[in-house]
Amino acid sequence: MTAASMATGTSQAGGNATGRRLNRDIVAWHTTSAGRNVALATIDLIPGRPLRLWGAAVEIADGGVFIRLAISGPFDGWNVAQLLAVALARFEAELAHSGAPALAEIVHHLEHAAAVHREPQERDTVPPVSFEPAQPGGVASPFPWTVARAGLFSIPLCPDPEARQRGVTPEQLLAVVELALTSWLPVTPWRRSCWEARRAVRAALALEAERAKARWAAHVAAADGEPDRM
Repeated sequence: MTAASMATGTSQAGGNATGRRLNRDIVAWHTTSAGRNVALATIDLIPGRPLRLWGAAVEIADGGVFIRLAISGPFDGWNVAQLLAVALARFEAELAHSGAPALAEIVHHLEHAAAVHREPQERDTVPPVSFEPAQPGGVASPFPWTVARAGLFSIPLCPDPEARQRGVTPEQLLAVVELALTSWLPVTPWRRSCWEARRAVRAALALEAERAKARWAAHVAAADGEPDRM
């Protein structure tokens, strides 16, 4: 990853050198139901910055994305409140698209997590989260937006409901939030609210994992049912 790509908060990661560097600094790991990995990691020092870079390396269809997490202040990366806002907006869009009952449950859990979570810098001014539609010429999406942005940082979301295209899947996004909350639980002054938010996020993550498994099973069944063109 280059210094320029780190400055935006997301970057493409690939190659053996990047993999070896990340493996040295992985704090926690999660594999989604579709086999895509999420690793909470601390990365080597950036020239001119006093702190190590902390964030989540997220595997996508053709490489990886690094979601930088805030350490020293609200302008240093994504905080949990912002990530919860992104996750809630995505699942609200999914609910409006399909109306599946499980999505309504996920939205309920995320609303509760957002209501109880407290940020260490909660008195600071935080960059608002905005959403951008898919770029012309890209993969068509039924959702009104596919990129979330807060200040200098952005997260590209998977544009399709089946979560098979390029971008961070909803399950991976929930995994990032869960890993961040678990990491912060021992040090936050608001342990009770952090624990309760994590419990709600874990409930949402379990529901989304079941949805993802069902989607994949349906995809495999459809592929098996296609006639042999040989």
